[in-house]
Amino acid sequence: MSLPPLTGEASIEGRRTASFASTYFDEILVRITEAGHRLGFVERNYRIAGRPVRLRSTGLALATSLTRAFAHLASRPAGEPSLTVYLTDGDAVRLPRSPWEPVNQALPTAREWDDSPLMHVQDERVDGLLRLDEASVSMLDRVLRVGVFWAASRERVPRYERAAPLRAILDWWGGDHGCRVVHAGAVGTGRGGALLVGKAGSGKSTAVLACLGSGLSYGGDDGVAVSDGATPFIHSLYCSAKLRPDHLRRALPHLASVLDDSEEAHLGKRMFFLDRDRSSELGAGFPLRAVLLPRVTGRERTTTRAVSSGSALLALAPSTLFQLPGARQQRLHHMAEVLRRVPAHVLELGTDLSTVAPAIRAVLGDAAC
Repeated sequence: MSLPPLTGEASIEGRRTASFASTYFDEILVRITEAGHRLGFVERNYRIAGRPVRLRSTGLALATSLTRAFAHLASRPAGEPSLTVYLTDGDAVRLPRSPWEPVNQALPTAREWDDSPLMHVQDERVDGLLRLDEASVSMLDRVLRVGVFWAASRERVPRYERAAPLRAILDWWGGDHGCRVVHAGAVGTGRGGALLVGKAGSGKSTAVLACLGSGLSYGGDDGVAVSDGATPFIHSLYCSAKLRPDHLRRALPHLASVLDDSEEAHLGKRMFFLDRDRSSELGAGFPLRAVLLPRVTGRERTTTRAVSSGSALLALAPSTLFQLPGARQQRLHHMAEVLRRVPAHVLELGTDLSTVAPAIRAVLGDAAC
């Protein structure tokens, strides 16, 4: 599920936000710390993008809701985490009064609470993403490497946050290490993997899920992180996936049981997790060897054909830039640099989905030579 749309720059009576983001963050962190002393913290530890990450929640229910997507990345506690994120809700912490007024006061009425627009705020130290209906706040202090996520209530944690929690926080944090979140799926092995990119409806989820049971590990459905460097690396973030149930039962009947443990996602899709029935097929990451652009063809067999890195960038950049706030020039440069280092292919999806994994394996074999 994609993030809701972003509004324009935050402002106070038309002025730039100056250091208001840092002040607001500091006030929230103080209130969370006080709540933690009163209620105790539920602590979970993970290894995300190769670095130790600690999540501390003021309640077990909230921790459970927001961390299941990270189940395959769970780890033992590390000495000093690279990132600590505090999770809390309105039952434990009351937000300080917001210093911002949205630029556009005439906001459309959301069809449902998952669709409320978001506002990005930023200063020299802190990035923040605030829902304009005041249902959630995500912030990161880039200097302290401390983040906060606040939801109005456990019942109103947005569904996109349960499917892909803390996406913006992980992207802001990763940007300091040359690692960015991108809107893509991924499959692979220890030798190397493929990034599957394209707009909604292109077949990314179907192609990725069709590889389960083939020996290719699952890296993600529509959100992974990619590190730059001489050999770019794909980092899995979430063990969640989303697909329309009728399509899943028809095209991938061997996966139909995952729907028993699923919930409504968006636009008719169901959100489900692979940490129980498919835990052995979940990978933490692999070297990036190829980029694939899925296309539904109607033909029986899946085939591939080479395309330019420019075509891959056009398939990846728009949705990634739309979903994630801030640093657009740096983000675009990062994607372009990564994509020019690996071959790109159109993955022409056939109706016989058993041919998807062999086609991807052939591309990965060629790329590794």
